[in-house]
Amino acid sequence: MVCSSPRPSLRALSPLILSLLVGVGVGFGTPSAVQARVRPDRSGGQAEFVSGVSACIPGAADCKSDTGHTAPMVGMSINAGYRLRPTLFAGIGYSGGFYSPKYEIAGGNVYRTAYQQGLFVVLRGILPLGRLDLGLELSPGVSRVVFRPDTEIDIKHYSQGFALRPGVSADVWLGRQVFVGVKADLVLNLHRNACTRIGDRSTCEHKQSMDNVAVHQLIAGVHLGGTF
Repeated sequence: MVCSSPRPSLRALSPLILSLLVGVGVGFGTPSAVQARVRPDRSGGQAEFVSGVSACIPGAADCKSDTGHTAPMVGMSINAGYRLRPTLFAGIGYSGGFYSPKYEIAGGNVYRTAYQQGLFVVLRGILPLGRLDLGLELSPGVSRVVFRPDTEIDIKHYSQGFALRPGVSADVWLGRQVFVGVKADLVLNLHRNACTRIGDRSTCEHKQSMDNVAVHQLIAGVHLGGTF
């Protein structure tokens, strides 16, 4: 007598199917559980970096004259602090950006290099919209602008003092603790004097429209950071 293999009934398979469904649920989680695992962690310490372009912005002096102009170059900034609330970040920050001075007299370059750098107390209000953060900040601090003439003599033109750094940002959280976006900071160099240093001796006068150092700077680029 030939016996056929018994075919498992749906009722007999029910415990196995139920076990598989439970396993899938535990392994991958429900939609709400998945969302909880990747929800942005807008708390604790926060560090961030901006890399992009820096551009001259007219101040007491213009960014161009009859002999040339101050062209854009590279710039960056670093901020570190604490996310006091999902809507508020406070910390300290550094900004640094190069200018590209293209001034010529008698066929020769007037300046070899030029740059601006500053330290700031960062105060940023943030509007969280799902995974998007929109930021607006006004950061006070100090800054220094330097233009070095293209000469063998140890000489430089500079200005330094109080500065304000207003900025805007838009970031998207890639996970719980990492975000990426764009950021733009305007460094307002509110210095009173422009100075010339030759060797170890400096002379300073109230800045005038002819002083190339009496300008501001815009730093804008990719914004990468996270919480920890």
